Amino acid sequence: MRQSETDAADELTSERSAQNAHNGRLIVLLEQVGRGDTAAFRALYNQTSGQLFAVLLRILKQESLAEDALQESFMRVWNSASRYSEELGRPLTWMTSIARYHALDVLRANNASARRDSHYAAETDRLQELNQRSILLELEHTDVLSRCLDRIDEDARNCVIRAYCEGYTHEELSNLNGTPLGTVKSWIRRALLSLRGCIDELS
Repeated sequence: MRQSETDAADELTSERSAQNAHNGRLIVLLEQVGRGDTAAFRALYNQTSGQLFAVLLRILKQESLAEDALQESFMRVWNSASRYSEELGRPLTWMTSIARYHALDVLRANNASARRDSHYAAETDRLQELNQRSILLELEHTDVLSRCLDRIDEDARNCVIRAYCEGYTHEELSNLNGTPLGTVKSWIRRALLSLRGCIDELS
C-alpha cells in the first residue's frame, strides 16, 4: 500500500474513533438526562446545540424562529430522553429528527410555506402524500427505519438523510455530490418509495 493510501486509512480510522467516542459521550449524557440530571442536560446542550441550530436555521430561514425552535426542541429532548436507546440510532440523529419535526410544525403553524422556496413547498406536499412522517425518523419507528435504510444504496441513503434531517435542497445535494440534479431527485424518489415499502413490511 502506498504511503498516501496508508495515511488516508489512518486518518479515516482516527476520524471513526473520534466519532464513536463522541457518540458514546452523548449516549451517557442522554441516559443521565433521562434520569432528570440538569447538569448533564446543560452539557448535552453545549455539545449539540450548534449543530441543531444549523439544521433549524436552514429550515426556518430566520434566526429568531430558529432560536425559539432550538429551545423547544431541547425541551422535547428533555421530555423524551428517558425513552432513548441505542437501538433508535445515533444520539445526534435522534435529536436532529426531533428538531426537524418541530421546525416543520413551526412552518405550518406560522403559515410560512409562502416564504420557503419552491423546493421545500414541493417536498412538503410529497411528504404529506406519501405520509413520510411515518417513515422519516419517526421516533417510535427509528429501529425499523435503521434496518430499512441499510437496504438502500449508500449515495441514495446519504441524500435522503441530508435532505430530510439536515435540510439540504436537491440543488445543494447535486453540488455536494457532483451529481446531476435529475440523478439526485431520482435517488431520493426511489429511496422514499423503498423506505415506504420496507417499513410497511417490517412494522
